[in-house]
Amino acid sequence: MYLIFTEDDGWHTDQLIEAFKNNNKEVETAKINESSIIIDGDPRIIFEGKEIFLKNIDGAFVRGIPGGTLEEVCFHLDILHFLELHNVTVYNNTVCIEKSVDKVRTSCILNANKIPTPNTYITSNIKDLKKFRNNFSNELCVCKPIFGSQGKGLEILDDDNVHPDYENLNNVYYLQEYLKHPEGKFVDWRLFVINDQVIASMSREGASWINNVANGATCKPFRPSDEMVKLAVDSSLALGMNYSGVDIMLGDDGYTVTEVNSIPAWKGLQSVYDDKNVAETIINDFLRVCKESRNC
Repeated sequence: MYLIFTEDDGWHTDQLIEAFKNNNKEVETAKINESSIIIDGDPRIIFEGKEIFLKNIDGAFVRGIPGGTLEEVCFHLDILHFLELHNVTVYNNTVCIEKSVDKVRTSCILNANKIPTPNTYITSNIKDLKKFRNNFSNELCVCKPIFGSQGKGLEILDDDNVHPDYENLNNVYYLQEYLKHPEGKFVDWRLFVINDQVIASMSREGASWINNVANGATCKPFRPSDEMVKLAVDSSLALGMNYSGVDIMLGDDGYTVTEVNSIPAWKGLQSVYDDKNVAETIINDFLRVCKESRNC
C-alpha cells in the first residue's frame, strides 16, 4: 500500500490517485497534521481512524506539509523520519524537504554549490537589518518569511515602506535583491525536474511582481536554454531532490535561481501540455525509487 500525505483532496491529489490506479497500485490519502504515530513494539501510524503497520506501507508521497508552530512542524517532519527509519521510502525524502522549506538553508546550499541566486541578507538583529537595507543600490528589496509559499507574506521595501512587518516575520528578516526584468515584464520560468532531467517547463507572466499561478499569472509553453536546464538540474541535485520545481528569473547579470520547491504544484504546468501527463511521470519515478530502495 502507498500513502499520499496531502493538505487537501483537490486537483493535485486526484491526479496522483489516478496515476497510482493506472499503475495498479493501492493508495490511501492522509493529512499529516491529523496523523499519529505509535511506538510500542511493531511501529504504526494512525490516520483517518485507521491503524497501519509501517511494514505494510510500500512508500509515502509527500504532497503537502502544513505550517504551524515550531513544535507542530517538527512533529510533521518527525512522522516522515519515523517512516524512513523503518525503511519506508518517502518522496521527496525528509532531509530534502527540510532543506527546501527553509529559505535560509536553501540559499546557503545553493551558494555553496556556486549556483547564482539574488543577493541575500538574513538577520534577526534590527541594527543589521537597517544596514542591510542600504545595500540595495536600486532602493528596492524583497522581504520574505523564511517559511512560506505561493507568495504569501512577501513585501517590497522602498522609500514608502522602509521597515518590514516585524510580527509577520517572527523577528527573522530575509532580504533579497529585487530583480527587474530587462524588458520591464513580470515574468519568470518554472522548470520541472524529475530524476535529474527537466521534463517540462513554462513561463509565467503576471500583472504584479508576485508572479505565480496562485496569484493569477498566465502560463505559456517555454523551451529553456541549455544554461537554464543546467541551472535547474544543478539546483535540484544540490538539494538532493528526486523531483523539484525550480524557479528562474532574468536579471542584469543573467539567469538566477529564485526558488527550489520540493513539493511543487504543477496544475499551471499541466495546462500548457497536451501530450504529457505530469502526475504520471512523477508517480512512475516515485515507484522506481521505491523499487530500487527495496532492492538495496
